[in-house]
Amino acid sequence: MTGLLTRMNNLMRMCTATCLTALLGLLGLLTMMASPTLALADTQRPSIVNGINTVAISETQIRVTWNRPWDDNGIAGYNVYRNGGYYTTVRDTFLNDDSVSPGSQYDYQIAAFDWSENYSELSAIASVRSQGSTNVAPPAPQFDPGPGNSAGADRPVTPGNVRSEVLNGNSIRLRWDEPASPAGVVKYNVFRDNAYLTTVHSTEYTEGWIEWGRDYSYTVVAIDASERFSNPSDAHIANTANPSASGTNNQNANNQPANTIQNDGQNSVAASGSAVPDGYRLVFSEEFRGSSLDSSKWNSSYRWGPYLIINSERQFYVDHLNDPSFGYNPFSFDGEHLNITAQRTPDHLLAKSSWQPYLSGALTTYNKFRMRYGYIEIRARMPRGRGLWPAFWLLHQHDHERRPEIDVVELLGHQPNLVYNTYHWVENFSANKSPSFEVWGPDYSQDFHTYAVKWEPGILTWYVDGVQQSVFNNGNVSWEEMYLLVNLAVGGWWPGDPDYTTSFPATMSIDYIRAYQR
Repeated sequence: MTGLLTRMNNLMRMCTATCLTALLGLLGLLTMMASPTLALADTQRPSIVNGINTVAISETQIRVTWNRPWDDNGIAGYNVYRNGGYYTTVRDTFLNDDSVSPGSQYDYQIAAFDWSENYSELSAIASVRSQGSTNVAPPAPQFDPGPGNSAGADRPVTPGNVRSEVLNGNSIRLRWDEPASPAGVVKYNVFRDNAYLTTVHSTEYTEGWIEWGRDYSYTVVAIDASERFSNPSDAHIANTANPSASGTNNQNANNQPANTIQNDGQNSVAASGSAVPDGYRLVFSEEFRGSSLDSSKWNSSYRWGPYLIINSERQFYVDHLNDPSFGYNPFSFDGEHLNITAQRTPDHLLAKSSWQPYLSGALTTYNKFRMRYGYIEIRARMPRGRGLWPAFWLLHQHDHERRPEIDVVELLGHQPNLVYNTYHWVENFSANKSPSFEVWGPDYSQDFHTYAVKWEPGILTWYVDGVQQSVFNNGNVSWEEMYLLVNLAVGGWWPGDPDYTTSFPATMSIDYIRAYQR
């Protein structure tokens, strides 16, 4: 969960949680008392920003997003450069540029900087053209300009192979093949649902800020230098919630239909939104159909105990299995789901909760179930609200110098339509991570969705609702046994603290957790 063990190093091998707390406090005191001449200057530059995505939302607004880069002491912000010059500074991994002109191209580059003002190299250029035309009036939105034009063999050939790619839950990129024409095609009119949308000068168009889950019908008309119009293309149906209707492959790497799980290699069961590869067998299953936690599968605390607080989080994880009389149980069952519920700490429990202002729950399979490679999946409904931080992840079973961590899914409650996929490891005593891959989609707090990772030698592939979203191919991908964790954190350096908009109690509901191997 965001590089947890890079903060703990080898202390866990030597101490209990109580010992750790004392040591950490002592280390902090010694640091404050140390001579400034002993402090090491931070000269590490952040890694180069990648994963830049640009979407023309309207004639006057462009949205730019990017992946959070790595830095040993954390990223403080980003300088955004537009068309070769400095434009603005932002603190988050996105920019809504609302000072653009219609029909104009913009080139963006990003430089990250850390708290010591070390700057990364400039990113690659990401280009986009704003919607609309540079003319005051757009070209006539017509399929056929009428008699006397576009007749016979002089008419441009109809564009073919219109297709689309889902960029996120509110954005689709259309592409089509360039048609042949005696005079040469110079532009295209794009129609949505039989209504004129825009004119573009290339064989692609990005449609941003559309409604998630709705079918849109697109057709394209080619226009040559003599303003002759082709016939409209065949209609193409696109839907951000149904990539298969948008021309995106909705099958897994083994051509197994995405709605079929191979349970034992022969029998299959339906599981909407899953992408379990063909030939994988079920090795761990928790369907949460009972009325209490199964202690043969779960621990109700992290392996270092409830008293070591990580990531500046604000919750105390109640270890219900070992302390059922604590006074609050964050785990409840409704016959179909497990609910992990966070609430404000009652005054009479503050002392027992290390004076943390919130109570919540965490489950792990440490020393009960572990695996090396496979497909791991959770189906859950996420909570919504600033400061909430639900996660499902894997952590190394044994302590050593590499300490890998696979974050299957993380969500920040103030952005309920965005989840993250990340991998962490340590190399040469330095924390490393993949990009925090962003998966934009619907409001994940409104319904259940599946989140999964396929873990293979040297490669991690993440899925949301059975659709491949992110891939990390690297020789540092974990090759050791790892166990499962699921938790609902509150506060911390990444999500920030809850505010007046956050409603408590706040609940993460889990339908099932399953793991498969060949």
